Amino acid sequence: MRSSSICLSNKEARNLWLTLQGMSQNPCGKRHSAVFSDRVESLGMVQLDSIGILSRAHHHILWSRQSAYRPAAYNRMLKRDRTVFEHFSHDAVILPIEAYPYWRRQQQRRSAAYLRGTLGREMADKKTRQAIIEQITDQGPICSRDLSNTHNTQVDRSKHAWMRPAHKLALDYLWLSGTLSVSHRQNFTKYYDLTERVIPAELRRKRISEQSQIKWLCESALSRLGFASAIEIQRFWDACDLSEVQAWLNSPSMPLTRITYRDYQNNPVEAYAPEGVASLVSSLAPASSRIRIVSPFDPIARDRERLKRLFGYDYRIEIYTPEAKRKYGYYVYPLLEADRYIGRMDVRANKDKDTLDIRAWWLEKGIKPTAARVEKIQRELGRLAKLAGVSAAGNLPRLSRLPD
Repeated sequence: MRSSSICLSNKEARNLWLTLQGMSQNPCGKRHSAVFSDRVESLGMVQLDSIGILSRAHHHILWSRQSAYRPAAYNRMLKRDRTVFEHFSHDAVILPIEAYPYWRRQQQRRSAAYLRGTLGREMADKKTRQAIIEQITDQGPICSRDLSNTHNTQVDRSKHAWMRPAHKLALDYLWLSGTLSVSHRQNFTKYYDLTERVIPAELRRKRISEQSQIKWLCESALSRLGFASAIEIQRFWDACDLSEVQAWLNSPSMPLTRITYRDYQNNPVEAYAPEGVASLVSSLAPASSRIRIVSPFDPIARDRERLKRLFGYDYRIEIYTPEAKRKYGYYVYPLLEADRYIGRMDVRANKDKDTLDIRAWWLEKGIKPTAARVEKIQRELGRLAKLAGVSAAGNLPRLSRLPD
């Protein structure tokens, strides 16, 4: 690896990051499910989340890049086409099916960590796991609810008020270890089947050395990030340790270069990048001026430290913050205009009224609510209504004052 004199301006760094994440240009309108699968592959993974204020996070993330995407398309990818699978990175995620052979060490890491915990030792016992495997073998895919009548679901709440029943813990372990895979979802309920019935045989049989898996994780992370520190590479998949990333950087398996980029305050930040990053940056088109209402779990917002460093945008999701202490609201969406985060919005689908309710919205300091900007936000709300399954979006209320 060589050091170079490459220094990306803050604008260049933002544009590169958004381009690699498919968010610098207007979303594609193609409807074919293979295109949706391609989006998962280009991102590397898509975070799953159960909260459906507008639409669940994984649907919102894919729709942001493929405007024809609708929630029903996900089950076609998962169940019919088998082009994606589910597992656990920093959280539950959707991954491209081709990544399966490179994900085996993560299955081992996650399942081993699970059993090391008190919860796993006490509850996910071998007898329960074997009984679940036998039931699935005989009956086909099942969800956790199907096990309630056939397994002991009692939990000693005097010991652990938060503890889940044994059969749910066993399911978690069997999924994390790769014995079971998510076959499909009904609404948001996971159905599990034997992995041999879900993952294509050629991918199950393919064996990749652990070192090659680490190389793949590091290479694919940096390629999607465009430029990154060691900790950012590690955080991308959260499937290897920082020491493993640092060892890879000391002896990389792809041509790398050291670069400098400018943060939002114009301070220099050192980073690693794939060789050829300068020519890539020079070829990029400017970001579209379209305004996006971004999922809080979108890859361009998920790493809050990178978000702040590049854009000067301080964002925290407040679903776990007591209501009285929230600055903005339970589930507030970032607003992105071109390559700047310009504000945030509390908006949700009102199915009873068949509309989007805009409860409040804020613009960052120095951002003006011009007529053109308000019109662009209103157009984006109209597009988002289609994803949310309602007919229209309400009008923007009076602009809210930024909290102190």
